[in-house]
Amino acid sequence: MADLRRMEYFVAVAEELHFGRAAARLHISQPPLSMQIQRLEQEVGVELLRRTKRSVQLTAAGKVFLEEARATLRQAGRAAELARRAAKGDIGRLAIGVIDAALYGLVPPLVRRFTERHPDVDITVTERRIHEQIDLVARGELDVGFVHPPVEHPDLAVEAVHHEPFVIAVPEDHPLAAAEDVTLAQACAQPLIQPPRELNPIGHDSLLALCHQHGAHPTIAREASPKQTIIALVAAGLGASVLPEAVRNSGYPGVVYRPIEGGRFGITTSLIWSRHRLEPSARLFVDLVCQPV
Repeated sequence: MADLRRMEYFVAVAEELHFGRAAARLHISQPPLSMQIQRLEQEVGVELLRRTKRSVQLTAAGKVFLEEARATLRQAGRAAELARRAAKGDIGRLAIGVIDAALYGLVPPLVRRFTERHPDVDITVTERRIHEQIDLVARGELDVGFVHPPVEHPDLAVEAVHHEPFVIAVPEDHPLAAAEDVTLAQACAQPLIQPPRELNPIGHDSLLALCHQHGAHPTIAREASPKQTIIALVAAGLGASVLPEAVRNSGYPGVVYRPIEGGRFGITTSLIWSRHRLEPSARLFVDLVCQPV
């Protein structure tokens, strides 16, 4: 099989039809060029160039080989360029895990910005529970994940990337719907619809602890998941819910969102990724998310 360098030499001679000009074009001397063309013909097993003292002409086999050699060199060049782009992260795959709250506000603009910069990266976004994301990122089945901290895993890097206040979601005919601001005590006095503790034990316990610190004792009347379901139950008049502010973007009719204590109580979202293996496209995404805006 002819190597790429000899193909390149042959194409130069075939296009110039002159060994001297081809050698100058290739920045080599003429004798090594003639030797490489002879070896190429030996490898292929046919005469590609007809030489006389006055001219160089392509044989019929040489004309066919020239077209194929050009195509091979173009493909090799394309392969090298794609490999370089993949090494930089401009081409590849990126698997992102998200908690449902992040889908309402945080993640879509980030994915949009990344796609605008790197349109040839194939992105998948999958909603997963926090413990699932931690496990999948550690195993390399997800590149990055958006979770609520804390995350304690020796193989994962964790960076807080977003903080948003809690709001209380109430039916539009609820007495609190007209309030400019709701106290924590008022929010906790409502029959609340919240996610089950097993979905995010730390977040669940943190919210309850926050309430208890301020002398409030919430009553969780129902448990539901995901947040779309919770909002639907609120719209149905079955209770209220304390949720991250981004759920305002759900657009569900019949639900009103009010700030709690002026937005002083909130929740943090962190980005997680593997400390030991991070593909180039994932590295670009981490840099985009974590860089100062």
